Amino acid sequence: LTLRPNRLSAGEATGLPDVAGLAAVVPFALWVLCLVAALGLGLRHRRVILGTVSTVLLPATLVIAGAGASRMLESAASTARASLDIGVWLSLLASYIVVHSVRAELLPTSAFRRLVTWTGPSLVLAAGLCGALNDLSLVREFALNQPRFATETIRHLALAFGSVAIGATIAIPLGIVATRTRKGERVIFATANAFDTIPGLALFGLIIAPLSALSYAYPGLREIGIRGVGAAPAVIALVLYSLLPIVHNTYAGLRQVSASAMDAGRGMGMSRRQLARTVEFPLALPLIGEGVRVASVQAIGNTTIAALIGAGGLGHFVFQGLSQAAPDLILLGALPIIGLALAVDAGLGALVRALTPIGVRIEANQ
Repeated sequence: LTLRPNRLSAGEATGLPDVAGLAAVVPFALWVLCLVAALGLGLRHRRVILGTVSTVLLPATLVIAGAGASRMLESAASTARASLDIGVWLSLLASYIVVHSVRAELLPTSAFRRLVTWTGPSLVLAAGLCGALNDLSLVREFALNQPRFATETIRHLALAFGSVAIGATIAIPLGIVATRTRKGERVIFATANAFDTIPGLALFGLIIAPLSALSYAYPGLREIGIRGVGAAPAVIALVLYSLLPIVHNTYAGLRQVSASAMDAGRGMGMSRRQLARTVEFPLALPLIGEGVRVASVQAIGNTTIAALIGAGGLGHFVFQGLSQAAPDLILLGALPIIGLALAVDAGLGALVRALTPIGVRIEANQ
């Protein structure tokens, strides 16, 4: 842990045993148990022990750190902050790696896999709700910025998902056109690739100038929110970034539809439109959904930059923390962005699997 006189000042690092006492032995003992299980047990017992111990490590480390922070702040000024230092972060990262490796060895339908996945985060949430982590600097930053945090989270999601929705309505038809004509394929992919290779800040900058000129030339645009800074240039940039993965997957999804399926449809007397509606798109839908999933995860990350041009979002805390050299304020924005990206990836992945035709799923498993 690091004790700082205030948010902006440099602090003094302290080992967890010095502030948490004998409780600091718990993470050490759990890691020794992990080591013994990894080196000296059979596969089945190793999975059980590693999964259980790594799940407990996550909340145990944070709760012990929270208790140590409370002890550090007892005799400190009211402005003092107790921040997590590198040892705690490395322990949390290591426990995540162990959980991930155990999950990879278990079947997706395994009850123990779900237990390993959700027990740790659930216990951390319970500890937070019980106040066990209230003295950690990161939690104090959240408490101080709670109203703004909720507003910026909603704005972040609105920008990301709104942009992907607009991008999908543009990219899916473009992907269809790309499968129909060779010339269209070259033009569409060249354009989408060009936008995707432009760095984020550069693309935002390129959009600001023409939008500013338009808003001054036509004042009515400013009244509806279209100006050089704010949400408008952010949405345009995010839409352009979402085009390539959706176009590419739409093209690939339609191309991978087997000729035999198309011939069967023609043999049943289907028209071109009926073939597209009942054969091509149902079979291509999983890949199209994967493109939307990739674009959505990218949008969650790229929306962070939108805060630099006044569009808001969780990037507000990241850049405010950078300007103030406040690591916990940076984490207040960065950690939810990572969490949202993981949640969106998992949620849309499950939706894509649900939308995949049963026959396609059976064939993939075989």
